[in-house]
Amino acid sequence: MTSNPTEPYVGPRPFRRTESALFHGRSEEARHLRDAWLSERVVVLHGPAAVGKTSLLHAGVLPLLQDEPRTLVLPVGRLIHQPTWPLAHASGPGGYRFTLISSWTPARQTPDPEQSLSSALENIVAGASPHRVLAAIDHLEELFTAFPARLTERDRLIGELAQALRDLPLNLLLVVRDDQLATLSGYEGLLSPQPFAYVRLEGLERASAVAAVTGPASAGGRHYAPGVAQQLVERLRKTTYTDRLGESVEIVSERVSPFELQIACAALWSGLGDSDDTITEGLLAQLGDLAGILAAYFDRAVRDVSVETGVPEPELRVWIESTFVTERGTRGTAYRGLAQTADMPNAVVDALVARHILTEEQRARSLWYQLGQERLVEAVRTANREQRVEPVGGLPQGRSPADFRAAAEAALGEGNFISARRFAEVAADRSLEEGDERQFANLLAFRAEVARVEGDLEAARETLTAARSQFESQQDALATVRVLTALAEVCLSMGSPDEAVDLGRQAVARMPGDVAARTLLAYAIWRAGSPADAEAAYNDALDLDRNAARALYGRGQVRIALRDFRGALADLDRALSLGLPRAEEDLAREAREQALRRLGG
Repeated sequence: MTSNPTEPYVGPRPFRRTESALFHGRSEEARHLRDAWLSERVVVLHGPAAVGKTSLLHAGVLPLLQDEPRTLVLPVGRLIHQPTWPLAHASGPGGYRFTLISSWTPARQTPDPEQSLSSALENIVAGASPHRVLAAIDHLEELFTAFPARLTERDRLIGELAQALRDLPLNLLLVVRDDQLATLSGYEGLLSPQPFAYVRLEGLERASAVAAVTGPASAGGRHYAPGVAQQLVERLRKTTYTDRLGESVEIVSERVSPFELQIACAALWSGLGDSDDTITEGLLAQLGDLAGILAAYFDRAVRDVSVETGVPEPELRVWIESTFVTERGTRGTAYRGLAQTADMPNAVVDALVARHILTEEQRARSLWYQLGQERLVEAVRTANREQRVEPVGGLPQGRSPADFRAAAEAALGEGNFISARRFAEVAADRSLEEGDERQFANLLAFRAEVARVEGDLEAARETLTAARSQFESQQDALATVRVLTALAEVCLSMGSPDEAVDLGRQAVARMPGDVAARTLLAYAIWRAGSPADAEAAYNDALDLDRNAARALYGRGQVRIALRDFRGALADLDRALSLGLPRAEEDLAREAREQALRRLGG
């Protein structure tokens, strides 16, 4: 793929809220859905897979609600964490509920797994006194498809949602695939006394598809030659179908799949040279068919990541397929540890996220990864078969440290802290028995993360200290720095900012070029009561990477404290344009509003 920093097409993943300027062709649908959500108690947005429902919500509707008076818009909610391996494990009674509440809960707050939805929402909106609360649940089909045997838990969640609708000025938006619409409709009378308002999202009409092709290119400083965008749209409308007798027929659709459009445009863009400013008919002719485009997209990403990280390409391919494609042919999910994700360095995961092969999501104060789109499942399998690479082994036998860690991750994602802690302890013990010191150190760090999410900060500090000792004895500088920064964060949560500053300085001393460590140090210095010194520390981080969004966000907050409101606005606007994790994005927007008010006053 091109290294062009202004690449405007998101590829196989959904648009984020911060990418609304690149989101074209859906303005009418966005306004219609916004109006329905504001006026109806329960709105159902439905459509086929990969039609752009998530993108419409994040990049189309949420920006339109930013200045809606007396309206509290909660972060978009999710219901489940799907483990990488479908292991049987103890499931807490509030699994769906906990994951949903943790999605809606503001940053730096840990939800109570035993709390009802109504109570949790009352705590979230306390003090805001909104006229209405807008809450959305994306991928609602997971409630019916991921764990079909958990019927009792599903019905309990529906009942709690119904109670929340009665107790609060709540307007609920449910986003679901068409194939589960009938199942959801069966709960309509139980969930709300008022009929649902249904909004169906279809593919892009030709004019909208042309806008979705040309709009982002203009933002990236390039344009299409006359008629080329229209030709691309016409190609995307055509599908070749081959029947069982081997006869092929070309089918022309009235609409274009947004997913296929993004993949084709991203592939077309990557073929441009640095000096090309026009996308010509000749470049379009070289594009090829969609199936080949998606497999080639994956191949390019794997080759680039292999060169960037030094991990052999066959090893990368096996890891991606075995970790993120389940035995059932669905997308698996993996938890991000301090230094590794599913036994692969985090640098590999970050590189795959940057290339849109993986997408990240924050659940229960932790990061989880999965393939950017469901269609990538078959692309990964096809590309690996063509490269004669096959994943090794079948399902885990439930006895290795990795198996118990997978079960712990699944339990953590559901808020079942008791099981998560127990499985993590067994995983660490077994790795120690096997003499795998590196795996043992990583599992200690994972146990600490479970304790942090659970709220047992003393246990988290004790376990992180043990992990630090292990990593230092192995001379693993990067993992040691990550543990030091995690320890500093725990100290901040325990009200010990001076200790956090000392740990942050130790981390920076070990790895002066680590932007994350410098960002954490700057934040700790600010919390210790030295905003001017914190600004200097943030400057050091930004000298290393001027596009470090979290450092820009932190410096923006510090500049508010220093009454440099114009500088704060510049930092916060840039941080938001670069993209922040969900919790930081919400807080950055609040800080930006504060800076605007102070500047106006």
